[in-house]
Amino acid sequence: MRRVISLNKWDFSIKELNYSAKVTVPHTWNVDENVMKHRGTAEYQTTVFIDKTLKDKKAFISFNAVYHTADVYINGAFAGRHSRSGFTPFGFDITSKVVFGGNNKIKVIVSNAHIEEMLPHGDDFDWADDGGIIRKVELLFAEPNGIEYLRTEEEIRSFNNELCGGTLRIKTAFFDGKSHSGTVKITDYSNNETIISKHLNSIENEIALEFDNLKLWSCYSPNLYRIALETDNDFYEIRTGFRKIEVQGEKILLNGREIYLKGCEWMPGSHPDYGMAEPLEHSIKCLKQLKNAGCVFTRFHWQQDNGIFDWCDENGLLVQEEIPYWGYPKKATPLQLDIAKQQADEMVYFHSHHPSIIFWGVGNELGAESEPTVAYVREMVKYFKSIDCRRLVNYVSNTLSRVENADKDDATLYGDIAMWNDYLGLWEPSNDIENHMIRTCKKAEGMPLVVSEFGLCEPHFKGGDEERSRILEERIKMYKKIDNIKGYMWFSLNDYRTHCGEEGEDKMRRRVHGSTDLYGNEKPSYRLLQKL
Repeated sequence: MRRVISLNKWDFSIKELNYSAKVTVPHTWNVDENVMKHRGTAEYQTTVFIDKTLKDKKAFISFNAVYHTADVYINGAFAGRHSRSGFTPFGFDITSKVVFGGNNKIKVIVSNAHIEEMLPHGDDFDWADDGGIIRKVELLFAEPNGIEYLRTEEEIRSFNNELCGGTLRIKTAFFDGKSHSGTVKITDYSNNETIISKHLNSIENEIALEFDNLKLWSCYSPNLYRIALETDNDFYEIRTGFRKIEVQGEKILLNGREIYLKGCEWMPGSHPDYGMAEPLEHSIKCLKQLKNAGCVFTRFHWQQDNGIFDWCDENGLLVQEEIPYWGYPKKATPLQLDIAKQQADEMVYFHSHHPSIIFWGVGNELGAESEPTVAYVREMVKYFKSIDCRRLVNYVSNTLSRVENADKDDATLYGDIAMWNDYLGLWEPSNDIENHMIRTCKKAEGMPLVVSEFGLCEPHFKGGDEERSRILEERIKMYKKIDNIKGYMWFSLNDYRTHCGEEGEDKMRRRVHGSTDLYGNEKPSYRLLQKL
Protein backbone atom coordinates (compact mmCIF):
# COMPACT_ATOMS: atom_id res chain seq x y z
CA MET A 1 0.00 0.00 0.00
CA ARG A 2 0.94 3.67 -0.22
CA ARG A 3 2.98 5.65 2.25
CA VAL A 4 3.35 9.43 2.50
CA ILE A 5 6.09 11.43 4.26
CA SER A 6 5.56 15.18 4.78
CA LEU A 7 8.58 17.44 4.29
CA ASN A 8 8.02 20.42 6.59
CA LYS A 9 11.45 21.43 7.97
CA TRP A 10 13.97 22.98 5.57
CA ASP A 11 17.21 24.94 5.59
CA PHE A 12 16.69 28.12 3.58
CA SER A 13 19.28 30.42 2.04
CA ILE A 14 19.73 33.34 -0.35
CA LYS A 15 23.38 33.17 -1.30
CA GLU A 16 23.68 36.61 -2.87
CA LEU A 17 22.45 38.17 0.41
CA ASN A 18 24.52 35.81 2.57
CA TYR A 19 21.31 34.91 4.39
CA SER A 20 20.25 31.57 5.88
CA ALA A 21 17.53 30.35 8.23
CA LYS A 22 15.60 27.28 9.30
CA VAL A 23 12.04 27.47 8.00
CA THR A 24 8.80 25.53 7.99
CA VAL A 25 7.10 24.89 4.66
CA PRO A 26 4.72 26.35 3.44
CA HIS A 27 7.07 29.35 3.36
CA THR A 28 7.73 32.60 1.53
CA TRP A 29 10.72 34.84 2.11
CA ASN A 30 8.85 37.97 1.02
CA VAL A 31 7.28 38.47 4.45
CA ASP A 32 10.64 38.07 6.24
CA GLU A 33 11.88 41.49 7.42
CA ASN A 34 15.45 40.51 6.51
CA VAL A 35 14.92 39.55 2.85
CA MET A 36 11.43 40.72 1.89
CA LYS A 37 12.74 42.90 -0.96
CA HIS A 38 14.44 39.97 -2.74
CA ARG A 39 13.15 39.04 -6.18
CA GLY A 40 15.28 36.28 -7.63
CA THR A 41 16.74 32.92 -6.62
CA ALA A 42 16.70 31.17 -3.25
CA GLU A 43 17.51 27.66 -2.08
CA TYR A 44 15.76 25.11 0.16
CA GLN A 45 17.48 21.97 1.47
CA THR A 46 16.33 19.13 3.70
CA THR A 47 17.41 15.59 4.59
CA VAL A 48 15.02 12.69 5.01
CA PHE A 49 15.63 9.07 6.00
CA ILE A 50 13.88 6.55 3.74
CA ASP A 51 13.40 3.11 5.25
CA LYS A 52 14.76 0.12 3.34
CA THR A 53 11.35 -1.58 3.60
CA LEU A 54 10.20 0.85 0.88
CA LYS A 55 12.85 -0.26 -1.64
CA ASP A 56 10.40 -2.17 -3.83
CA LYS A 57 8.10 0.82 -4.25
CA LYS A 58 8.10 3.73 -6.70
CA ALA A 59 9.08 7.04 -5.10
CA PHE A 60 7.70 10.46 -6.00
CA ILE A 61 8.16 13.99 -4.70
CA SER A 62 4.99 16.08 -4.82
CA PHE A 63 4.67 19.88 -4.52
CA ASN A 64 1.32 21.60 -4.09
CA ALA A 65 2.88 24.84 -5.43
CA VAL A 66 6.22 26.62 -5.73
CA TYR A 67 6.29 30.24 -6.89
CA HIS A 68 7.25 30.26 -9.59
CA THR A 69 10.15 28.21 -11.00
CA ALA A 70 11.56 25.16 -9.21
CA ASP A 71 14.63 23.03 -9.98
CA VAL A 72 14.63 19.88 -7.85
CA TYR A 73 17.68 17.79 -6.94
CA ILE A 74 17.75 14.46 -5.08
CA ASN A 75 21.13 13.46 -3.65
CA GLY A 76 22.80 15.84 -6.07
CA ALA A 77 21.03 14.43 -9.15
CA PHE A 78 18.66 16.66 -11.12
CA ALA A 79 15.10 15.35 -10.72
CA GLY A 80 13.16 17.89 -12.76
CA ARG A 81 12.05 21.46 -13.34
CA HIS A 82 8.61 22.97 -13.05
CA SER A 83 8.21 26.39 -14.64
CA ARG A 84 5.73 28.78 -16.28
CA SER A 85 3.20 28.24 -13.48
CA GLY A 86 3.61 29.20 -9.84
CA PHE A 87 0.28 28.15 -8.32
CA THR A 88 -0.39 24.65 -9.70
CA PRO A 89 0.74 21.29 -8.22
CA PHE A 90 3.46 19.16 -9.79
CA GLY A 91 5.74 16.23 -8.98
CA PHE A 92 8.55 13.99 -10.19
CA ASP A 93 9.37 10.27 -10.18
CA ILE A 94 12.55 10.02 -8.07
CA THR A 95 12.74 6.21 -7.69
CA SER A 96 16.14 5.92 -9.36
CA LYS A 97 17.64 8.75 -7.29
CA VAL A 98 16.72 7.92 -3.69
CA VAL A 99 18.71 5.81 -1.24
CA PHE A 100 16.55 3.22 0.54
CA GLY A 101 17.79 2.55 4.05
CA GLY A 102 19.68 5.83 4.31
CA ASN A 103 19.53 9.62 4.40
CA ASN A 104 18.49 11.53 1.29
CA LYS A 105 19.35 15.15 0.56
CA ILE A 106 16.71 17.19 -1.25
CA LYS A 107 17.45 20.60 -2.73
CA VAL A 108 14.99 22.95 -4.42
CA ILE A 109 16.22 26.09 -6.19
CA VAL A 110 13.35 28.58 -6.45
CA SER A 111 13.00 31.83 -8.39
CA ASN A 112 10.31 34.50 -8.21
CA ALA A 113 12.01 36.90 -10.67
CA HIS A 114 9.58 38.66 -13.02
CA ILE A 115 10.01 36.94 -16.39
CA GLU A 116 8.43 36.78 -19.84
CA GLU A 117 7.97 32.99 -19.94
CA MET A 118 5.35 32.94 -17.23
CA LEU A 119 1.68 33.59 -16.52
CA PRO A 120 1.34 35.96 -14.78
CA HIS A 121 3.55 37.65 -17.35
CA GLY A 122 6.47 39.88 -16.31
CA ASP A 123 5.21 42.25 -13.64
CA ASP A 124 1.74 42.50 -15.22
CA PHE A 125 -0.41 41.31 -12.33
CA ASP A 126 -2.19 42.82 -9.37
CA TRP A 127 -1.37 40.54 -6.44
CA ALA A 128 1.68 39.52 -4.39
CA ASP A 129 4.78 38.02 -6.04
CA ASP A 130 5.83 36.04 -2.96
CA GLY A 131 8.56 33.51 -3.78
CA GLY A 132 9.06 30.17 -2.08
CA ILE A 133 7.69 26.70 -1.49
CA ILE A 134 4.31 28.23 -0.73
CA ARG A 135 2.31 25.02 -0.26
CA LYS A 136 3.02 21.60 1.23
CA VAL A 137 5.59 19.06 -0.01
CA GLU A 138 5.34 15.27 0.32
CA LEU A 139 7.19 12.10 -0.60
CA LEU A 140 4.89 9.38 -1.92
CA PHE A 141 5.77 5.68 -2.12
CA ALA A 142 3.52 3.47 -4.26
CA GLU A 143 3.51 -0.03 -5.73
CA PRO A 144 5.17 -0.32 -9.18
CA ASN A 145 1.91 -1.70 -10.55
CA GLY A 146 -0.22 0.64 -8.44
CA ILE A 147 -2.82 3.21 -9.44
CA GLU A 148 -1.32 6.32 -11.06
CA TYR A 149 -4.39 8.56 -10.98
CA LEU A 150 -8.17 8.67 -10.76
CA ARG A 151 -10.47 11.22 -12.40
CA THR A 152 -14.23 11.27 -12.73
CA GLU A 153 -16.77 12.82 -15.07
CA GLU A 154 -20.48 12.42 -14.54
CA GLU A 155 -23.12 12.68 -17.22
CA ILE A 156 -26.39 13.52 -15.49
CA ARG A 157 -29.43 12.61 -17.55
CA SER A 158 -32.27 12.84 -15.05
CA PHE A 159 -33.29 14.89 -12.02
CA ASN A 160 -35.77 13.71 -9.41
CA ASN A 161 -36.17 16.39 -6.75
CA GLU A 162 -32.73 16.40 -5.06
CA LEU A 163 -31.62 13.13 -6.69
CA CYS A 164 -30.08 12.36 -10.06
CA GLY A 165 -29.30 9.53 -12.44
CA GLY A 166 -26.79 9.04 -15.22
CA THR A 167 -23.33 7.65 -15.99
CA LEU A 168 -20.12 8.10 -14.02
CA ARG A 169 -16.96 7.72 -16.08
CA ILE A 170 -13.90 6.93 -13.99
CA LYS A 171 -10.65 7.55 -15.85
CA THR A 172 -7.61 5.79 -14.46
CA ALA A 173 -4.20 4.34 -15.29
CA PHE A 174 -1.59 2.12 -13.63
CA PHE A 175 2.13 2.83 -13.27
CA ASP A 176 3.07 -0.26 -15.28
CA GLY A 177 0.71 0.64 -18.13
CA LYS A 178 -1.12 -2.69 -17.88
CA SER A 179 -4.70 -3.63 -17.03
CA HIS A 180 -5.54 -4.94 -13.56
CA SER A 181 -8.50 -6.33 -11.67
CA GLY A 182 -10.06 -4.32 -8.89
CA THR A 183 -13.18 -3.08 -7.15
CA VAL A 184 -14.69 0.36 -7.63
CA LYS A 185 -16.91 1.81 -4.92
CA ILE A 186 -19.13 4.87 -4.51
CA THR A 187 -19.60 5.76 -0.83
CA ASP A 188 -21.75 8.47 0.72
CA TYR A 189 -19.34 10.88 2.42
CA SER A 190 -21.85 11.89 5.11
CA ASN A 191 -22.53 8.41 6.54
CA ASN A 192 -19.89 6.16 4.92
CA GLU A 193 -22.63 4.03 3.33
CA THR A 194 -21.52 2.14 0.21
CA ILE A 195 -23.94 2.95 -2.62
CA ILE A 196 -22.30 1.03 -5.48
CA SER A 197 -19.62 -1.67 -5.38
CA LYS A 198 -18.50 -3.41 -8.55
CA HIS A 199 -15.61 -5.81 -9.14
CA LEU A 200 -13.94 -5.71 -12.55
CA ASN A 201 -11.54 -8.35 -13.88
CA SER A 202 -9.85 -5.99 -16.31
CA ILE A 203 -9.49 -2.27 -15.68
CA GLU A 204 -7.70 -0.16 -18.26
CA ASN A 205 -8.34 3.53 -19.06
CA GLU A 206 -12.01 4.07 -18.24
CA ILE A 207 -14.74 2.55 -16.12
CA ALA A 208 -18.38 3.43 -16.82
CA LEU A 209 -20.87 3.07 -13.97
CA GLU A 210 -24.60 3.67 -14.29
CA PHE A 211 -26.12 5.33 -11.24
CA ASP A 212 -29.57 6.30 -10.06
CA ASN A 213 -30.94 8.23 -7.08
CA LEU A 214 -27.63 9.77 -6.00
CA LYS A 215 -27.89 13.01 -4.04
CA LEU A 216 -27.16 16.18 -5.99
CA TRP A 217 -24.46 18.62 -4.91
CA SER A 218 -25.46 22.28 -4.77
CA CYS A 219 -24.59 25.42 -2.82
CA TYR A 220 -27.55 24.70 -0.51
CA SER A 221 -27.07 20.92 -0.24
CA PRO A 222 -23.36 20.16 -0.70
CA ASN A 223 -23.68 16.37 -0.82
CA LEU A 224 -20.40 14.55 -1.43
CA TYR A 225 -19.32 11.02 -2.36
CA ARG A 226 -16.07 9.09 -2.17
CA ILE A 227 -15.03 7.34 -5.38
CA ALA A 228 -12.51 4.58 -4.63
CA LEU A 229 -10.59 2.01 -6.65
CA GLU A 230 -9.02 -0.92 -4.79
CA THR A 231 -6.70 -3.55 -6.25
CA ASP A 232 -4.82 -6.38 -4.54
CA ASN A 233 -2.06 -4.02 -3.44
CA ASP A 234 -3.28 -0.45 -3.84
CA PHE A 235 -6.10 1.90 -2.89
CA TYR A 236 -6.85 5.29 -4.47
CA GLU A 237 -9.74 7.56 -3.47
CA ILE A 238 -11.07 10.95 -4.43
CA ARG A 239 -14.04 12.92 -3.17
CA THR A 240 -16.52 14.56 -5.51
CA GLY A 241 -20.12 15.66 -5.93
CA PHE A 242 -22.73 15.19 -8.63
CA ARG A 243 -24.02 18.39 -10.21
CA LYS A 244 -24.73 19.90 -13.61
CA ILE A 245 -23.98 23.49 -14.57
CA GLU A 246 -25.30 24.82 -17.88
CA VAL A 247 -26.56 27.89 -19.69
CA GLN A 248 -30.01 28.15 -21.23
CA GLY A 249 -30.54 31.43 -23.05
CA GLU A 250 -29.99 34.16 -20.45
CA LYS A 251 -30.30 31.73 -17.54
CA ILE A 252 -27.60 29.91 -15.54
CA LEU A 253 -28.88 26.53 -14.42
CA LEU A 254 -27.49 24.45 -11.57
CA ASN A 255 -29.07 21.00 -11.56
CA GLY A 256 -31.79 22.21 -13.90
CA ARG A 257 -32.79 25.18 -11.75
CA GLU A 258 -31.98 28.82 -12.35
CA ILE A 259 -29.38 30.28 -10.00
CA TYR A 260 -28.36 33.89 -9.33
CA LEU A 261 -24.65 34.24 -8.58
CA LYS A 262 -24.39 36.62 -5.64
CA GLY A 263 -20.68 36.83 -4.98
CA CYS A 264 -17.67 38.47 -3.44
CA GLU A 265 -14.04 38.00 -4.41
CA TRP A 266 -11.36 37.26 -1.83
CA MET A 267 -7.67 37.87 -2.54
CA PRO A 268 -5.68 35.18 -0.68
CA GLY A 269 -2.09 35.64 0.48
CA SER A 270 -2.79 39.06 1.94
CA HIS A 271 -2.12 38.53 5.65
CA PRO A 272 1.25 40.28 6.18
CA ASP A 273 2.50 37.60 8.58
CA TYR A 274 2.07 34.76 6.08
CA GLY A 275 1.81 36.09 2.52
CA MET A 276 1.20 33.43 -0.13
CA ALA A 277 2.17 30.76 2.42
CA GLU A 278 -1.05 31.56 4.28
CA PRO A 279 -2.15 28.69 6.57
CA LEU A 280 -5.42 26.99 5.78
CA GLU A 281 -6.87 28.17 9.11
CA HIS A 282 -6.68 31.82 8.02
CA SER A 283 -8.01 30.98 4.56
CA ILE A 284 -11.01 29.30 6.15
CA LYS A 285 -11.65 32.41 8.26
CA CYS A 286 -11.90 34.42 5.04
CA LEU A 287 -14.05 31.80 3.30
CA LYS A 288 -16.44 31.85 6.25
CA GLN A 289 -16.69 35.63 5.91
CA LEU A 290 -17.80 35.12 2.31
CA LYS A 291 -20.47 32.61 3.32
CA ASN A 292 -21.59 34.69 6.32
CA ALA A 293 -22.15 37.62 3.96
CA GLY A 294 -24.59 35.49 1.95
CA CYS A 295 -22.26 34.77 -0.98
CA VAL A 296 -22.80 31.67 -3.11
CA PHE A 297 -20.03 32.47 -5.60
CA THR A 298 -16.41 33.64 -5.68
CA ARG A 299 -13.58 33.82 -8.21
CA PHE A 300 -9.84 33.40 -7.93
CA HIS A 301 -7.48 35.28 -10.25
CA TRP A 302 -4.91 32.50 -9.75
CA GLN A 303 -5.04 28.82 -8.85
CA GLN A 304 -5.60 27.82 -5.23
CA ASP A 305 -4.74 24.88 -2.99
CA ASN A 306 -6.88 21.74 -2.87
CA GLY A 307 -7.56 22.45 0.81
CA ILE A 308 -9.41 25.65 -0.11
CA PHE A 309 -11.50 23.84 -2.70
CA ASP A 310 -12.21 21.03 -0.20
CA TRP A 311 -13.78 23.66 2.07
CA CYS A 312 -15.78 25.10 -0.81
CA ASP A 313 -16.99 21.58 -1.68
CA GLU A 314 -18.09 20.97 1.90
CA ASN A 315 -19.80 24.34 2.33
CA GLY A 316 -21.38 24.89 -1.08
CA LEU A 317 -19.37 27.89 -2.27
CA LEU A 318 -19.32 28.06 -6.09
CA VAL A 319 -16.01 29.02 -7.69
CA GLN A 320 -14.45 30.33 -10.88
CA GLU A 321 -10.76 29.36 -10.96
CA GLU A 322 -8.69 31.32 -13.48
CA ILE A 323 -5.45 31.18 -15.39
CA PRO A 324 -3.52 34.17 -13.97
CA TYR A 325 -3.34 36.09 -17.25
CA TRP A 326 -4.07 39.76 -16.54
CA GLY A 327 -3.23 42.98 -18.30
CA TYR A 328 -0.32 42.30 -20.66
CA PRO A 329 0.68 41.32 -23.21
CA LYS A 330 -2.71 42.22 -24.60
CA LYS A 331 -1.79 40.51 -27.86
CA ALA A 332 -1.36 36.90 -26.77
CA THR A 333 1.52 35.26 -28.61
CA PRO A 334 1.95 31.51 -29.20
CA LEU A 335 4.01 31.51 -25.97
CA GLN A 336 1.12 32.75 -23.80
CA LEU A 337 -1.25 30.32 -25.48
CA ASP A 338 1.13 27.42 -24.84
CA ILE A 339 1.59 28.39 -21.17
CA ALA A 340 -2.18 28.79 -20.74
CA LYS A 341 -2.74 25.28 -22.11
CA GLN A 342 -0.12 23.87 -19.73
CA GLN A 343 -1.87 25.51 -16.79
CA ALA A 344 -5.27 24.33 -18.02
CA ASP A 345 -3.96 20.75 -18.12
CA GLU A 346 -2.68 21.06 -14.54
CA MET A 347 -5.90 22.67 -13.30
CA VAL A 348 -8.05 19.90 -14.77
CA TYR A 349 -5.71 17.10 -13.66
CA PHE A 350 -5.42 18.24 -10.04
CA HIS A 351 -8.70 20.10 -9.39
CA SER A 352 -11.43 18.64 -11.61
CA HIS A 353 -12.84 16.42 -8.82
CA HIS A 354 -14.06 19.52 -6.95
CA PRO A 355 -17.79 20.11 -7.62
CA SER A 356 -17.49 23.65 -6.25
CA ILE A 357 -15.46 24.69 -9.31
CA ILE A 358 -18.19 25.38 -11.86
CA PHE A 359 -16.26 27.74 -14.18
CA TRP A 360 -12.76 27.90 -15.60
CA GLY A 361 -11.50 31.40 -16.43
CA VAL A 362 -9.02 32.01 -19.26
CA GLY A 363 -7.96 35.58 -18.43
CA ASN A 364 -8.85 38.99 -17.07
CA GLU A 365 -8.73 42.47 -18.69
CA LEU A 366 -6.62 41.65 -21.76
CA GLY A 367 -8.02 44.27 -24.13
CA ALA A 368 -11.02 42.23 -25.14
CA GLU A 369 -11.97 44.34 -28.17
CA SER A 370 -8.75 43.34 -29.99
CA GLU A 371 -8.66 40.51 -32.52
CA PRO A 372 -5.69 38.72 -30.84
CA THR A 373 -7.54 38.59 -27.51
CA VAL A 374 -10.71 37.32 -29.20
CA ALA A 375 -8.64 34.62 -30.92
CA TYR A 376 -6.92 33.66 -27.64
CA VAL A 377 -10.22 33.43 -25.75
CA ARG A 378 -11.91 31.37 -28.46
CA GLU A 379 -8.99 28.92 -28.56
CA MET A 380 -8.78 28.56 -24.77
CA VAL A 381 -12.55 28.08 -24.37
CA LYS A 382 -12.35 25.32 -26.97
CA TYR A 383 -9.29 23.78 -25.29
CA PHE A 384 -10.77 23.69 -21.78
CA LYS A 385 -13.93 22.07 -23.12
CA SER A 386 -11.85 19.40 -24.90
CA ILE A 387 -10.29 18.27 -21.60
CA ASP A 388 -13.21 18.88 -19.21
CA CYS A 389 -16.87 18.67 -20.19
CA ARG A 390 -18.28 19.35 -16.69
CA ARG A 391 -17.70 23.09 -16.53
CA LEU A 392 -18.38 26.34 -18.30
CA VAL A 393 -15.51 28.53 -19.53
CA ASN A 394 -15.38 32.34 -19.35
CA TYR A 395 -13.26 35.41 -19.96
CA VAL A 396 -13.47 38.57 -17.79
CA SER A 397 -13.65 41.85 -19.75
CA ASN A 398 -13.24 45.48 -18.73
CA THR A 399 -13.99 46.77 -22.24
CA LEU A 400 -17.57 45.63 -22.82
CA SER A 401 -18.80 49.00 -21.52
CA ARG A 402 -16.77 51.16 -23.92
CA VAL A 403 -19.39 53.09 -25.83
CA GLU A 404 -16.92 54.15 -28.52
CA ASN A 405 -16.47 50.45 -29.34
CA ALA A 406 -20.18 49.75 -29.47
CA ASP A 407 -19.96 48.06 -32.85
CA LYS A 408 -16.83 46.07 -32.07
CA ASP A 409 -16.57 42.50 -30.88
CA ASP A 410 -15.65 41.75 -27.27
CA ALA A 411 -13.88 38.55 -26.25
CA THR A 412 -16.16 37.92 -23.26
CA LEU A 413 -19.00 37.19 -25.68
CA TYR A 414 -17.14 34.01 -26.73
CA GLY A 415 -17.33 32.49 -23.26
CA ASP A 416 -20.33 30.60 -21.95
CA ILE A 417 -21.20 33.60 -19.75
CA ALA A 418 -20.37 37.25 -20.37
CA MET A 419 -18.31 38.61 -17.46
CA TRP A 420 -17.76 42.35 -17.07
CA ASN A 421 -15.78 44.38 -14.51
CA ASP A 422 -17.97 47.40 -13.75
CA TYR A 423 -15.96 50.47 -12.78
CA LEU A 424 -18.23 53.04 -14.40
CA GLY A 425 -17.60 56.46 -12.92
CA LEU A 426 -14.25 55.26 -11.53
CA TRP A 427 -11.58 53.67 -13.76
CA GLU A 428 -13.98 54.31 -16.65
CA PRO A 429 -15.50 57.84 -16.67
CA SER A 430 -19.27 57.99 -17.14
CA ASN A 431 -21.79 60.82 -16.86
CA ASP A 432 -24.84 58.56 -16.82
CA ILE A 433 -23.95 55.33 -15.09
CA GLU A 434 -27.34 53.62 -15.12
CA ASN A 435 -28.00 54.10 -18.85
CA HIS A 436 -24.36 53.33 -19.64
CA MET A 437 -24.84 50.05 -17.78
CA ILE A 438 -28.05 49.24 -19.66
CA ARG A 439 -26.30 49.79 -23.01
CA THR A 440 -23.42 47.59 -21.86
CA CYS A 441 -25.66 44.71 -20.84
CA LYS A 442 -27.54 44.92 -24.14
CA LYS A 443 -24.30 43.93 -25.92
CA ALA A 444 -24.57 40.56 -24.14
CA GLU A 445 -28.28 40.17 -24.92
CA GLY A 446 -29.26 36.52 -25.30
CA MET A 447 -26.68 35.21 -22.81
CA PRO A 448 -26.22 35.55 -19.05
CA LEU A 449 -24.02 38.39 -17.84
CA VAL A 450 -22.24 38.40 -14.48
CA VAL A 451 -20.70 41.60 -13.12
CA SER A 452 -17.36 40.05 -12.22
CA GLU A 453 -16.02 43.06 -10.25
CA PHE A 454 -17.32 46.30 -8.79
CA GLY A 455 -16.04 48.33 -5.86
CA LEU A 456 -13.80 51.22 -4.75
CA CYS A 457 -10.00 51.18 -4.88
CA GLU A 458 -8.21 53.54 -2.49
CA PRO A 459 -6.13 55.66 -2.37
CA HIS A 460 -6.56 56.16 -6.13
CA PHE A 461 -10.21 57.02 -5.52
CA LYS A 462 -11.35 58.95 -2.47
CA GLY A 463 -14.20 58.63 -0.02
CA GLY A 464 -13.13 55.78 2.25
CA ASP A 465 -15.38 53.00 3.43
CA GLU A 466 -18.39 55.33 3.42
CA GLU A 467 -18.05 55.77 -0.34
CA ARG A 468 -17.43 52.04 -0.73
CA SER A 469 -20.73 51.37 1.04
CA ARG A 470 -22.55 53.88 -1.16
CA ILE A 471 -21.29 52.19 -4.33
CA LEU A 472 -22.19 48.75 -2.98
CA GLU A 473 -25.80 49.71 -2.28
CA GLU A 474 -26.23 51.79 -5.45
CA ARG A 475 -24.92 49.17 -7.87
CA ILE A 476 -26.80 46.18 -6.49
CA LYS A 477 -30.06 48.11 -6.97
CA MET A 478 -29.08 48.81 -10.60
CA TYR A 479 -28.07 45.21 -11.32
CA LYS A 480 -31.37 43.82 -10.09
CA LYS A 481 -33.25 45.95 -12.67
CA ILE A 482 -31.48 44.43 -15.70
CA ASP A 483 -32.86 41.11 -16.90
CA ASN A 484 -29.75 39.46 -18.28
CA ILE A 485 -27.56 40.27 -15.26
CA LYS A 486 -27.50 36.93 -13.48
CA GLY A 487 -25.05 37.71 -10.71
CA TYR A 488 -22.50 40.15 -9.36
CA MET A 489 -19.14 39.99 -7.62
CA TRP A 490 -18.16 42.57 -4.98
CA PHE A 491 -14.46 43.37 -5.21
CA SER A 492 -13.22 42.67 -2.77
CA LEU A 493 -13.69 41.00 0.58
CA ASN A 494 -10.29 42.23 1.77
CA ASP A 495 -7.66 44.85 1.24
CA TYR A 496 -4.95 42.91 -0.52
CA ARG A 497 -1.19 42.71 -0.79
CA THR A 498 0.10 43.39 -4.29
CA HIS A 499 3.52 44.20 -5.72
CA CYS A 500 1.94 47.13 -7.61
CA GLY A 501 -0.06 48.51 -4.67
CA GLU A 502 -0.47 52.23 -4.12
CA GLU A 503 -0.21 52.21 -0.31
CA GLY A 504 2.41 50.84 2.06
CA GLU A 505 5.82 49.32 1.42
CA ASP A 506 7.32 45.84 1.08
CA LYS A 507 5.08 43.18 2.67
CA MET A 508 2.53 45.89 3.56
CA ARG A 509 2.28 47.15 -0.02
CA ARG A 510 -1.41 46.93 -0.77
CA ARG A 511 -4.55 48.17 -2.42
CA VAL A 512 -7.28 49.34 -0.08
CA HIS A 513 -10.14 47.75 -1.94
CA GLY A 514 -11.81 45.62 0.70
CA SER A 515 -14.56 45.38 3.23
CA THR A 516 -12.05 43.84 5.62
CA ASP A 517 -8.42 44.86 6.22
CA LEU A 518 -5.29 42.77 5.52
CA TYR A 519 -5.78 40.87 8.78
CA GLY A 520 -9.44 40.08 8.15
CA ASN A 521 -10.91 42.71 10.50
CA GLU A 522 -14.34 43.79 9.25
CA LYS A 523 -15.20 47.33 8.17
CA PRO A 524 -18.72 48.87 8.13
CA SER A 525 -19.10 48.01 4.42
CA TYR A 526 -18.79 44.31 5.30
CA ARG A 527 -21.84 44.57 7.54
CA LEU A 528 -23.68 46.31 4.70
CA LEU A 529 -22.69 43.46 2.37
CA GLN A 530 -24.25 41.03 4.85
CA LYS A 531 -27.42 43.11 5.02
CA LEU A 532 -27.79 43.41 1.25
